[in-house]
Amino acid sequence: MNPASIKKSCAVILLLCPLLLAACNQTRQLAPVALQPIARAPQASLEQAYAAQRAQQITHVDYELAFTLDETNAFFSGKSIIHFELVDNNKAPVTVDFNSGTIKSVRLNGEAIEWRYEQWFIEFAPELFRAGKNTLEIEYQRPYATAGDGLHRFKDPATGRVYLYSNCEPYNANKMYPHFDQPDMKATYKLLVNVPADWQVISALREQKITRNGAQQLWEFPQTARIPSYIFPLHAGPYRVWEDNSGSVPLRLFARQELAQYVNPQEWFLFTQQSFGFFNQYFEQPYPFVKYDQLVVPDFNSSAMENLGAVTFNEFFISRGVKTRVERMRHGNVIAHEMAHMWFGNLVTMEWWNGLWLNESFATYMAYLQQAKASEFGASVWDIFYFNYKQLAYTMDQQVITHPIELPVLNTAEAFTNFDAITYGKGASVLKQLAQLVGEENFRQGVASYLKKYAYQNTQQDDFINEIARASGRDLSSWSYTWLAQAGLNKIQVQYQCDSTNTSITSLKLQQSSPVDFPVLREQRVQLGFYKIDAGKAQLVKRLPVTYSGAATSVDAAKGLACPDLVFANLDDWGYVRVELDQKSLQVVREKIHLFDASLRIMLWQNLWDEVIDSRISLIDFLSLAKRHSVQEAQVEVVAAITAKLKLVRDYLQLMNTPEKNLASAQQQLEQFVFANMNAAAAGSDVQKLWFDSYVYSASSNDALPWMRVQLIGDKHKKLPGLVLDQDRRWALLVRLNQYEYQDYLALTAAEQKKDGSDMGVQMALASEAVRPQAGVKERWLNNIIAPEQEYKLATMRLVMANYLPFSQAQLRSVYVPKLLAALPEMSKNRYERFMAGFFRGIFLRGCSDASVALLTQTRDQSLQLHPLTYRMLRVEVQEDERCVEMKKLL
Repeated sequence: MNPASIKKSCAVILLLCPLLLAACNQTRQLAPVALQPIARAPQASLEQAYAAQRAQQITHVDYELAFTLDETNAFFSGKSIIHFELVDNNKAPVTVDFNSGTIKSVRLNGEAIEWRYEQWFIEFAPELFRAGKNTLEIEYQRPYATAGDGLHRFKDPATGRVYLYSNCEPYNANKMYPHFDQPDMKATYKLLVNVPADWQVISALREQKITRNGAQQLWEFPQTARIPSYIFPLHAGPYRVWEDNSGSVPLRLFARQELAQYVNPQEWFLFTQQSFGFFNQYFEQPYPFVKYDQLVVPDFNSSAMENLGAVTFNEFFISRGVKTRVERMRHGNVIAHEMAHMWFGNLVTMEWWNGLWLNESFATYMAYLQQAKASEFGASVWDIFYFNYKQLAYTMDQQVITHPIELPVLNTAEAFTNFDAITYGKGASVLKQLAQLVGEENFRQGVASYLKKYAYQNTQQDDFINEIARASGRDLSSWSYTWLAQAGLNKIQVQYQCDSTNTSITSLKLQQSSPVDFPVLREQRVQLGFYKIDAGKAQLVKRLPVTYSGAATSVDAAKGLACPDLVFANLDDWGYVRVELDQKSLQVVREKIHLFDASLRIMLWQNLWDEVIDSRISLIDFLSLAKRHSVQEAQVEVVAAITAKLKLVRDYLQLMNTPEKNLASAQQQLEQFVFANMNAAAAGSDVQKLWFDSYVYSASSNDALPWMRVQLIGDKHKKLPGLVLDQDRRWALLVRLNQYEYQDYLALTAAEQKKDGSDMGVQMALASEAVRPQAGVKERWLNNIIAPEQEYKLATMRLVMANYLPFSQAQLRSVYVPKLLAALPEMSKNRYERFMAGFFRGIFLRGCSDASVALLTQTRDQSLQLHPLTYRMLRVEVQEDERCVEMKKLL
């Protein structure tokens, strides 16, 4: 069949059978087909099959939105005027998405009409509409959101000021106003907002008029370009504002008045200007929109969100102390990530949520590329990428829940579950590899061509891949299949022979293997690094780029090179692959890892941790290697990587600690080692801060607890020299004192709460309570966690759950983990996805025993009707518990 016939056939199949939708993912919907229409299911999520039908039924959408917002009510009111053209599509009912509001009135083309509200959408009989242009007017009320999605309301506990912001991805704009909430139904927006006179209102464009009416003001905004609903912004409140510019683009930064003293606007604007300078040139077109605002908002559910011209950021980017270099880099990285979306996502938008991976992966890769090329951080940002994003991806890609980068998304509930490490970390790693494979300049030209060709349109994965293929002159169809349509993490190992005098290499090949469940071998371009140890130094004697594929690839260019002490098969981290060292190289790493350059040290430490996870060396062995080779480590990125691993060591030791297997001495060794490194670090340095944070996380002994108390209230001569104990670190100390009920912890916590009346202070006081090893406390918070109605907002519950059942409280865990497991089916049925994601992120249900594995397995298998998110996280818990049991056998 020719391409046009294939596309038309897929459109027919789509309307006949939603279950065959995945077969049409790579094709475009064309003209509507006169078949029996798909009925919309009465449920919170939107099905892709129905969304595809509606996109054929309704075109040329324009919105006029009006909102009345205030500082006293728990609800807001609005009016949504929807202009659109109706295409005759076999008389399918028209539905408008709107979740859990109250409909006040509906008019169609000026006349009142009948309608039916299904809680999640409004349905209209098709005969009410005329073919061609229609105007639908809906007046409504809706409660403000308290869980961060839709139009969220926050009231500052110290000042009483109210702040509002919107958050709409992936399917939450319908929690703010009635409309067609899907990414391929782009529309223009005009906006009127009535608010208290002292409020700011921020949207995609700058306001064109403000009219004062007593204590209120009416803000009018002009019509936007055509944009998808998930990036439409509406933020309002008495925000503090700072202003600057980037060339002709005006910049503004907003934050709560209560946090204004901690904001560093110069750094925000610097990172923003650097990103603009890089992207305008890289994409070969200037920023496509009018202005660029950034808002730092409370209770945010993620790091940031790329709302058009009004990006929102989590308040954890405002530090109440001095940021470390790594923290500053991460801050700049998120600024660059969200800005990249202005082109890739906002200008050119995915057709459906199966394209989410490319949207997020591209922004992730571009943010690191921008920082590496055009910031003070330089190439070291790739070290952070490696031990942060990429390691999360490697971990998930080896779990039972791994999936292809590109996969069918049958509904918006599935879209939510795909905001994961495969979507972000693996996808970005694969794009980085693709740039190496085709050449970075070819990749850049392909991206620029894609953005020009599809500006203000919706696209699919092949549109992007085809532009890269054209720019590079390569056929990427096989590459696309093996990398994007197949799951799993490959391994690579260098096998080589040297001559009889051990002087030079006589043969070398790369051996590639794949997981049993995902038997696919991939093409990849990497660098081999050949090292010699000489005079107490590790010398890189040769970089050798290699493109390999299949099970074995001979590398003739290696013949004659000096016989190495270590060969590393992924130098500079070009590839997405797990490196397995040959025995000689592994022995060198165990004995001399400290001699290698910083970037390679980070990767080699990961190799050693992989040995632990695979039960080839014990946690005690790893701790011994850390004690031997990381004493006085001065490179901050390396220290960040090592301390992250040591926190995992602490968790495992506490989880595995039982009367039958007493690991107290190992925990004491870890504590003493971290304490020594903290004291050896330069006073006031970033390295000192990292070791301090690691010590507070790891320590629990009779020596550690009084030392922590001294840091809070003791003589200044007994405090850690050079460390400024900011408010967030003070709370970290208090959480630990509460965890072990040390001395006057209750009085200290009450005093701190009185001193810090901020929202974070209130939340940390509750976290300090939840962590206490008291049955009454655990019972109270258990009831809050499993209750149908929440006493506290989601942001507070996430923090509480992260501290509720620490691994040190083995006896309490044995009582409350089974209770939580018993409550899971009902929780899964009644709780929204973000709560359940926070639950599994904060509370680990594993117990590192055969009995706990059996209990988790039983819960997983007896609860087949669990929400997809809950079921998949239970699968992970079972797998990780089984892994822990195997690791424990080595102790």
